[in-house]
Amino acid sequence: MAIPNIQTIDIANIRENSPKPTTDVKFTFVDQKSGEKLELNAHKLILAFGSEVFMTQFFGLIKEERDIIPVEDASYDAFKTFLDMIYNRKKSIGQASFKLLAELYSLADKYLMPEMQELIIQKVTSRKMTSGELIEAANIVDENSHTEKFSESLIKISFAFVKKNDRSVFEIFHSEEAGSANSLALHRLLGKFVQLAGDVCKNCEQSPCLHGKGVTEDNLVQNAEVRYGFNLKKDGEPQAVVKEADDVDECIILGSFRPSDSSFKIRDISGFKYNCIESNRP
Repeated sequence: MAIPNIQTIDIANIRENSPKPTTDVKFTFVDQKSGEKLELNAHKLILAFGSEVFMTQFFGLIKEERDIIPVEDASYDAFKTFLDMIYNRKKSIGQASFKLLAELYSLADKYLMPEMQELIIQKVTSRKMTSGELIEAANIVDENSHTEKFSESLIKISFAFVKKNDRSVFEIFHSEEAGSANSLALHRLLGKFVQLAGDVCKNCEQSPCLHGKGVTEDNLVQNAEVRYGFNLKKDGEPQAVVKEADDVDECIILGSFRPSDSSFKIRDISGFKYNCIESNRP
């Protein structure tokens, strides 16, 4: 049995469930819709180790004397997730709403936590948007123009969705009343795509260009020029990139080089990287 220590003790659980409270600061919230009053407890020392802003606030020369601190610039749910991340609680934020992620990013910005900001950006940019999220994304971009990097990441995945799902986009516009808040937000979002459209690589169809990056199921482009491993194959050698289906007779051609004998060699996509020539790059 391991001896309990600061690395093995579940401090996040103690923060919330200890029968003998050890916390020394309380954050209070008022739900904007219901008016319900909520609160979250924490340890000043742990917060201070997580953020230099908290360190200055609680242990600086002009330190915070209050033990009860009202929070007005973040929701209860966002601040709880923020505390959970500081306390190293295992928490998946990959499928969190864009609104929650935007609030988390703002909190990380306020408390000077660039690693958390970078993690949030990674979660957004690696996400595959669905049609039900486009309007939410448009509104979040409108509301968070001050968090430039977060807004840019949301614009990029929105742009990728619109490029590949034009029918869904038409249906979304059709379902929204002309001149409504959602419709106007969507139009403003589309207007932000102009710069991205000019920056898209003609080969990998991405911005920024994926030259040298691995081909995956999510970023695959049919007939894109690619290379296998680290070296280009010899001139004339037949190559084709395919994603093999369960039925060996079926596959999706992702990219190809066509030699004179028009034969193909079938391989997994895992060893391929995009080979975008300079003329195709923005």
